Amino acid sequence: MVIGKTKFVMIQGTSSSAGKSALTAGFLRYFSGRGIDCSPFKPQNMSLNSFVTEDGFEIAVSQAVQSEAAFKKPLRQMNPILIKPSSDTEMHLIVEGKHFGNMNFRDYNRRKDFFLKKAAGSFEFLTGLNDLIIIEGAGSPAEINLFKYDIANMGFAEIYDIPVILAADIERGGVFASLYGTVKLLPPKWRSLVKGFIINKFRGDASILEPGIKQMEKKLKIPCLGVIPHIKNLHIEAEDSLNFKKPGVYGRGEANVEDNGRLNIGIIRLNHISNFNEFDPLFFDERLTVGFFDRVPSEEDEFDMIIIPGSKSTAADLAAVKKSGLFDYMKRFEKNKKGIIMGICGGFQMMGERITDPHNLESAAGSVSAGGISGFGFFKTETELSEEKILVNQKYKFKVNDNVYGPFLGGYEIHNGRTFFLKDYSGGDITAGIFEPAENWSGGFSPEAGILSKDNRKIGTYVHGLFGNEIFKDFIIELINKNIKSKGKKACSGGRETGSRSYEAVKNDSFNLLSENIERHINIELLESIADI
Repeated sequence: MVIGKTKFVMIQGTSSSAGKSALTAGFLRYFSGRGIDCSPFKPQNMSLNSFVTEDGFEIAVSQAVQSEAAFKKPLRQMNPILIKPSSDTEMHLIVEGKHFGNMNFRDYNRRKDFFLKKAAGSFEFLTGLNDLIIIEGAGSPAEINLFKYDIANMGFAEIYDIPVILAADIERGGVFASLYGTVKLLPPKWRSLVKGFIINKFRGDASILEPGIKQMEKKLKIPCLGVIPHIKNLHIEAEDSLNFKKPGVYGRGEANVEDNGRLNIGIIRLNHISNFNEFDPLFFDERLTVGFFDRVPSEEDEFDMIIIPGSKSTAADLAAVKKSGLFDYMKRFEKNKKGIIMGICGGFQMMGERITDPHNLESAAGSVSAGGISGFGFFKTETELSEEKILVNQKYKFKVNDNVYGPFLGGYEIHNGRTFFLKDYSGGDITAGIFEPAENWSGGFSPEAGILSKDNRKIGTYVHGLFGNEIFKDFIIELINKNIKSKGKKACSGGRETGSRSYEAVKNDSFNLLSENIERHINIELLESIADI
């Protein structure tokens, strides 16, 4: 099928985490930097990291990142189907940016034609807005057990006769076997769509690969477009939990061996953690040592601040925290005023007295009894899990003790729950409304606008993405400094180092670094010929 004059090419991988997302972002930055109007697209994504567009639709964070690489605003059409696993067999399904329902994978596969039509509609919408679309596949196209259900890879490429470039991660080992096996497992009608391959993340002298590349080109009858080296200091936000579980990527890497007076922030590693990429800005701040933890630390005063992150299954994760001993540890941490505690979204819900589930959204998993599940009790609030999903992307006033801090903060909300103060709460020990929406704020004493305890040691909010605002990050570091001074510890420098980069600059530098490596190591003329650019 031909759609106007729009050109397109699809980046698929021989496996998950082969570098598809990063390569897609790199190609988008390369071509958009040369005046070509282009957009990302992923028919189906599976991720717990999501983003809310300006008009209130939910998409995977990887497509939001890729749109940034292309100098575009994220649109719901860039990721029409988002699967958010809630268990090994069940999913929370987002279609065209809105909650579609909860279902198991078998039922989802039975409705392939319906979901494929939704993906096609979004793709055709984008072709009317762009000259070039870089499409990202999902996982591997050679999952032979899923061929008849495929809408994420070749099943989608077949509809529009989209040329496919295979990316293979050499760090995983067996790069030539993975390329050969992937292509040969495809049925002939799909195999003909594969127009070339890229070897990704190579370390060393690429010339040693030449004999193997020549054999692959001969056996598969497709060309190698290039070998992308392992790129140091590259940061592209992760779309799923594979990178999250790698030591040194999201944890205490080599850079954190020497604290050098840094403030120590621990983030609880929940089983169903969502939007963990929002903490990336903390890892790039030289004043901080940051790591995830899922067991009681050996030293009770190890952390200056603990963050309870968002969760796809809040009640289940709260039950697991209790079982692990972290619940009692956190209670001691708060009682002994060891440091600051911040809860975001699901973490904010856990900080209250109780979570109830009147619509049985999580009760089926046994996480919530009829009376609900008790929380940490740090705030006199109660959360009711609700069928309505709140999706908001907006600017927020950052207001503490009637002081407004600088310009508005950017942030977004994604939650299936409403939080209220208990009926007997008088409001004497907290400041409410610290993150007031910049527009259409009706006022009132509501916990959902954010809570800060009067002693500045506990923060709760539904707003994601706050640490991407330098002003808020500086405010948090100032609070921690005041806290550790009261404990007699040495405080770090509160102000940012001269010449230090903002997180926005870190991301932009990474997009440009990808683009430069693509220009240097990829046969652009061949790629343009394949995509008819």
